[in-house]
Amino acid sequence: MEIALAGNPNVGKSIIFSKLTGVGVISANYPGTTIEYYEGKAKFLGMTVTVVDLPGTYSLAGNTDEERVATNMLFERNPESVIAVLDATRLERNLVFLFELIESGHNVVAALNMYDIVRKNKQVIDVERLERTLMMPVIPTVATKGEGIDSLLYTAMQIRRRSKFRVRYDSHIEEMVSQLEKGLSHAEWQMPLRAVAIRLLAGDRNLTAKASPELRSKADRLREEFRKGHGEDIVVHIQRDRFGEAGRIAKEVIGTAATARTQKSIAMDLTLRPATGIPILIGVLALVFVTLVFVGGIIEGLLVGAYAETGRSFFDGLSDDAENDVVSGVIKGISLSIEAMLALVIPYILVFYVMLSILEDTGYLVRVVSLLDGVMHRLGLHGRAVIPMVVGFGCNVPAILATRAMGSRRERLILAVLITIAVPCSAQTAIIIGSVGQYAGPLWALLIYLILMGTLVVLGLVLHKTIKFEPTGMCVEIPDMRWPSTKQTAVKTYIRVKEFLTIAFPLVLAGSIVLEILLALGALQKLLEPAEPVVLAVLGLPAFAVVALVFGILRKEMALQMLMVLAGTSVLSDVLSDEQMFVFALVMAIFMPCLAAFAVMIKEFGLRSTVFVAIASFSLAIAMGAAAKLLLGL
Repeated sequence: MEIALAGNPNVGKSIIFSKLTGVGVISANYPGTTIEYYEGKAKFLGMTVTVVDLPGTYSLAGNTDEERVATNMLFERNPESVIAVLDATRLERNLVFLFELIESGHNVVAALNMYDIVRKNKQVIDVERLERTLMMPVIPTVATKGEGIDSLLYTAMQIRRRSKFRVRYDSHIEEMVSQLEKGLSHAEWQMPLRAVAIRLLAGDRNLTAKASPELRSKADRLREEFRKGHGEDIVVHIQRDRFGEAGRIAKEVIGTAATARTQKSIAMDLTLRPATGIPILIGVLALVFVTLVFVGGIIEGLLVGAYAETGRSFFDGLSDDAENDVVSGVIKGISLSIEAMLALVIPYILVFYVMLSILEDTGYLVRVVSLLDGVMHRLGLHGRAVIPMVVGFGCNVPAILATRAMGSRRERLILAVLITIAVPCSAQTAIIIGSVGQYAGPLWALLIYLILMGTLVVLGLVLHKTIKFEPTGMCVEIPDMRWPSTKQTAVKTYIRVKEFLTIAFPLVLAGSIVLEILLALGALQKLLEPAEPVVLAVLGLPAFAVVALVFGILRKEMALQMLMVLAGTSVLSDVLSDEQMFVFALVMAIFMPCLAAFAVMIKEFGLRSTVFVAIASFSLAIAMGAAAKLLLGL
């Protein structure tokens, strides 16, 4: 038996999926897309059930990649039951999506999730009346605590029937639906003919592609007829009717025991108003920055100090007893690689990922999206661009892929350029905090972030003026703010750091060993000699910084680690001045994207655009580094 989980984003669908399936989950991309879905097994009442977690989507209209994948999977796999996960605190908006599932002829069971928040808000939902109205099972659940999950799975397995509920549309739409239904045959379609007719009238691309030329022509004619008669597109009217029906039902079933606004709701409003939301955002960013600098610095000092007394002395002994310079170089490379990872990954990247998970789980990031929508419009984007930018602070690769959420290629390209040039990933953040912040001071590190922010704004304005096009609209649902789950934060952080280590450490280890062998053989200096005058004259950096910059193209986190390896110490202040560390960190923050980001850019935007972005970022980084060197020299 197969059950599909469907619902809007941020309704707790993934938590219900994990409660049902536990471990052994398979993730895969839908063929021909980068849209990911999850599949797992659940054992219940002696049966093995396959559970498919569909991409979160607001509609089945097929206007976005997520909508197309969710719709295609529902009809390709044809699951015996569909669990519609609804946010009980936003029942009206979620009912609209439920109507589409019912209309499409699926056996639907509704999970009224986040019901604990309804109770906390001193509200009550008449579940029995909701079931009678929708003519289908409705199960209140609290996914985070596992409440109602067994009942939900049992109901989905045992009660498999289609709801007879129907949204009553405008009389003219109903008449057009009837006209189209007469020309349809059950043998040709996998869903109720009423749903086919409604989607053809709405211009659903999945269905119009399968329809005959005559049927498409008839649907187009009726749609144009409606537009002329009503002065608006039929899609707008269909959605208005659905929202009207959803509003009526929600009003009937939701009651409240208190009308006074709570302190929590007032606080949530403050995060959305520009007058209060912007200062709060600045405060949050300042807290993140200060935590990274001071907490990361304390952890780095403890780890590196502990390693110096144990691991470093052990490897130094092995190196002294080595048979030759090559073996000694290998041992030193291993030792310095471990020390560099302890000085970089755990102190700064770990702390960053913990804070990112907390901001995600509290629901604050979505509020930032809404808050900054107006600002983003000035850069040719909309508020949803904030999410890929925040993802970019972790890694540019998923951030570039996340640009697919934007409405046009033009918006995606602008956002990708801003991310690769002006949004420092976690590795670049570690370089800034681990060098400048740790040794030169927090104010120097803050100055780099201010320069990057200014670069982002100027670049966005230039690209917006250069590539003329109006930004598309934005529809995003804002969840209630809530306390983050310690377990969820720990799991997210573990997965992200583990992925980072499995990719980065082998590369760092191999690079360190090669460098130490070259140093032992005296070959490295010969390679650096031609670049020394140029790097020293333009950037004011020692020659060995060239190697760090080159390795930074392979993986950004390797730049600082290679710098430590080449310097022979993790205490950079012993070999570099404050000004040199500032110039190095600034150049690395703007420098060419790493190889992985470069490859993803080629896939998403083509070789020509990617090469242009790479050359532009390289040129800008060198120019700004040279300018910083001159200004600091004055």
